[in-house]
Amino acid sequence: MINPSQPHPIRIRSLMGKSAYVILMLITSLSFLALYISPETFVLFQWIGVVLPLLLCCNLFLLIIALYKRSWYSICPLIAILANFHYYPHKFQMHQPEEGNLAEIKFATYNVHEFKMIYNISSMEHIAEYFSAQQLNTLCLQEIPADCTEADLRQVFTSMPYVLTTGGDGKHFQLAILSKYPLDSISTISFPERPNCALFADMTVNSKKIRIANFHLQTTNWNQVKGTLLHEEHTQGSWADALGVISSNFRFRGKQVDSLRSILDRSPYPLIVSGDFNNTPVSYGYRILKGDLNDAYQEAGNGYGYTYRYFMKLYRIDFVLYSGTTMQARNYRLGAVEYSDHLPVLVDLDIK
Repeated sequence: MINPSQPHPIRIRSLMGKSAYVILMLITSLSFLALYISPETFVLFQWIGVVLPLLLCCNLFLLIIALYKRSWYSICPLIAILANFHYYPHKFQMHQPEEGNLAEIKFATYNVHEFKMIYNISSMEHIAEYFSAQQLNTLCLQEIPADCTEADLRQVFTSMPYVLTTGGDGKHFQLAILSKYPLDSISTISFPERPNCALFADMTVNSKKIRIANFHLQTTNWNQVKGTLLHEEHTQGSWADALGVISSNFRFRGKQVDSLRSILDRSPYPLIVSGDFNNTPVSYGYRILKGDLNDAYQEAGNGYGYTYRYFMKLYRIDFVLYSGTTMQARNYRLGAVEYSDHLPVLVDLDIK
């Protein structure tokens, strides 16, 4: 005779499994809040945005299991997957590239990783040759070495005589804007809490002014903290410290994008905003910077969208945004080069 007072492990496991379905559904379905809630207010939603690809994979796995078992709990992962409709256009596009495009602005943004390849061999000449072969006429570069001068860049990138940098202090990375078109009205925006910065310049194309913005927002610091995690004995404390550092950097980026947004809103000219945002498309920072601008990948991309070569190619953190009322993206593509941990983003822009 069964004693009713005895625990029933099978039922408990079943309850825990069903609870996992529901909890995972709720967490995944809340990803859209990462777009609207500042990390200064509540940083957890930014984490949900970052791990969203993994959450969706887990939900897909549970959906397959539930369908196989013919469980009505399959509705939970299905809801989670459908609730993230806002994410999929940022990862998959099917625009066909235009052949023989003669766009006025052949643009690229690239985090050059200090112009260092393996064994610290310089990649500057290789990058310049690649962009020259692509017939580009305007570049925004991030992580330029502190000791690299405008004269150095002008000497290597010979097809772009107009070169501007943020000017190194001998300690921190620089940003650079290079173009074959005249550049003026330069301004550098420094962030008081961090060495990251932004560079603005006005470019004249066929008598029309366009404001170029090159951003390198606060890094996640993952590359710095992961070494500690791999070699630290007290891993519990190390993980807590690492997560705290990354969460703090979410907040730094939140402050940075708020200040940059106010500057962008005051621009008297159409905008091209690009750079290494260190934010995914499901983040507060991306939404604030995008505003009413067009995302070149969404307008002209073809295939799977990512720009960071590591982390299983899950993340698109380098962007080209532009004023859709005066410009149109014709082609969007990634450079098939391995001179950095990022890939260059190349966009052909027509002026309407």
